[in-house]
Amino acid sequence: PSSPHPLCLPQTSRLPSPEPGQCPLREVRMSWLSKLNPRHTGSKASRATGQPTPVTADPETCLMVFKNHWAQVSRILERRDPRTADDGSAVRNYADQMMYLLVEERPREDTGIGPILEMVMLEDVLDQLLRWHLRGQLDDDKKIEQLKLFDLLVSQSQQPLLRHKPVLNPLMRLLAVCVEPRSPALESSLVLLLNQVCVSLSTEPSILELFFHAQTDQGPANLLIFSILIPFIHREGPIGQQARDALLLIMAISAENTTVGRYIANNSYFCPVLATGLSALYSSLPRKIEVRGDDWHALRREDWMGVSSITMFMNSLEFCNAVIQVAHPLVRNQLVEYVHNGFLVPVMGPALHKTSIEEMIASTAYLDLFLRTVTEVALLKTFLRFIVLHRHENITILDTLISRISSNSRLCMVSLSLFRTLLTLSCEDIMLQLVLRYLIPCSHVMLSQRSAVKEQDLYGKTADKFLSLIPDCCKPHNLACPEREEEHAVWSKAHGSPSIDSSTVTAAVPKAATPSRISLFARQQSSGTEGAIVPRSPGGAPGEPAPCSPSHGRWEEVSELDCNYLQYLRDARMHIDRCVWACSQWSAPYDGCQPHPGSALPPPTDVDTVHLRMDHFGPERPHSGLGLTAALPTADNGQRLENGQCDGQPEVT
Repeated sequence: PSSPHPLCLPQTSRLPSPEPGQCPLREVRMSWLSKLNPRHTGSKASRATGQPTPVTADPETCLMVFKNHWAQVSRILERRDPRTADDGSAVRNYADQMMYLLVEERPREDTGIGPILEMVMLEDVLDQLLRWHLRGQLDDDKKIEQLKLFDLLVSQSQQPLLRHKPVLNPLMRLLAVCVEPRSPALESSLVLLLNQVCVSLSTEPSILELFFHAQTDQGPANLLIFSILIPFIHREGPIGQQARDALLLIMAISAENTTVGRYIANNSYFCPVLATGLSALYSSLPRKIEVRGDDWHALRREDWMGVSSITMFMNSLEFCNAVIQVAHPLVRNQLVEYVHNGFLVPVMGPALHKTSIEEMIASTAYLDLFLRTVTEVALLKTFLRFIVLHRHENITILDTLISRISSNSRLCMVSLSLFRTLLTLSCEDIMLQLVLRYLIPCSHVMLSQRSAVKEQDLYGKTADKFLSLIPDCCKPHNLACPEREEEHAVWSKAHGSPSIDSSTVTAAVPKAATPSRISLFARQQSSGTEGAIVPRSPGGAPGEPAPCSPSHGRWEEVSELDCNYLQYLRDARMHIDRCVWACSQWSAPYDGCQPHPGSALPPPTDVDTVHLRMDHFGPERPHSGLGLTAALPTADNGQRLENGQCDGQPEVT
């Protein structure tokens, strides 16, 4: 798949690992659900001008007004004469007043429902109103009026309404009429109403069973709200976001409801549409990435947030990741299978083997971005299966990527960035194919020195034991990774590409984050002339002298370098701890004794002789490869890791 325009990046999850000893699967937060905003807030504000003042009269007065209005409406509904414009206007005005009275009513303590709602149920008010409209010509404007009427009832009612069939059945009949909206206004009103219905279902999941028994004019509804929302999964803008939020709420409910989960998996097109939609969206991605300089190697969030095609794809991929996180196991397994067979194999496989160097760079960068975004175990495992096991023209994807390390500088850099992401997973199968199978035979060690591999490292064991005595309260669990200044990509002057103002880009300030950079800073300071005055703080002027004396400024600079060096050591220690935790469930320690050097296959000399250990992927081995463990998200590190600024994926074992 290709796109007519290259990706020209503007010049301007991934989630950190859990700490040792934590159980990540128990503490995974539904980040997608936490971002849901009440969709009716805007609609309330828009209705504020046309809405009457809140009801302050006593319930008896409100009931009397409701009865009078309903008597007026009933006389119009019972007429056999051709309806006039005045009839429609009168019914609409009376109905609006009645619905406002119903919305403001509070339930009685003894019966649980208010007198107005009780009358609505006895008189079947909503059903009669809808049938009267259906007997006439129900155009889009009238459909929108009815949808807004039910949106008002569902979103603002002081008592639950969807549990009552006199409210539910007319709603389902109206939805059946609006199955195929033809205007943007009708689509917006329909999706907004369905979003409100799903929010109500999330607060009272038992109502969901009623939707399977609700009747429409075309027969059983069979979760009609779900079928209507599916075409909006990959839609751009607020409509698509509201549809995905609503579907995700249904997915969360289906996790505890086998009937709903079986229906979604066996009787709906949700999984095929979601997975194959990724293929369609990928075909619209830019096929070329143009950058300045040789340091660029990975797509960061600020690079692609301004590109609508990539934003749409990432929204769908993150939604797919969220569905797998909360959905019923039947839905989760089916969706993972469709992602593998409907997107990775037919789309990503050929995309990684394009003949053009620019297209190979783009597809490799996209795959790296996808791996840094995916956090769910099942979906991440599918991506790794594709990389390690899938063969394109009898060559595995992994071997194809390895062969590109010796290519030109840009393709090599992007490929190395992808390998860095793979290595940070701490997955045994990936490490076995990339590193360990070359080290296990010890052919790189002289025969006389191989016995030293098995010797006990007493100093290391002692240091590890000493460090294990540090109390948990003193461990630097929440240290942030130091920011790295990377080469920014820029927008190309291709057709349809935006321009970038280079004046808004500030130069990177070097940071002494490693011992080698400290020595470099020290040499620069010692070799500087007396006339060169360096500012001591960001607010200092270029010609401003040191606060006290040259020696004072020198000590200040040394102190800053020491702090950066200590920060570097803390970060290194934190990553080592996480890696140790991630590797604790491997099938072997790989310490020179296990596995035995003689039991390992020799490293292949040709890519066609690769023999993968298939048992690493079998479910019967709980501690063998790809036993992935999702990491815990945090607010501070998640954004940087997703942007490619740090170790970009939670450690998995």
